[in-house]
Amino acid sequence: MTKRTTLRRALRLPLSLGRRLPALTADVSRGGFQAELPQVFLPGSKVHGYFLVKDGEVPFTGTVTWAQAGNPQLSVYSRIGVRFDATPPGLRAVFAEHDSRPRKLKPGAVPAKRRG
Repeated sequence: MTKRTTLRRALRLPLSLGRRLPALTADVSRGGFQAELPQVFLPGSKVHGYFLVKDGEVPFTGTVTWAQAGNPQLSVYSRIGVRFDATPPGLRAVFAEHDSRPRKLKPGAVPAKRRG
């Protein structure tokens, strides 16, 4: 498994793989995303599709880096990790908006001191 090189964001974005398979992201970064979907893809598979962001479609291409099969009898979706071939330009505004939001602290965490 490769190490993550970019910050993940817990964003739930609807997406479509190949304009045929609906899915939902669990998290998104500048490097890729994790998605939950009914089917599973093999690692190494090339994928393409689009995210639904506000009122538009943001296209992407990438490679499945890992996959975990779900269990349809238990209504558990499969999960896949996808590395982008290139960060979709249409997601940059989403990242910028998310970066400008105040961060929530985990219970018991101590806030970092601001440099002034």
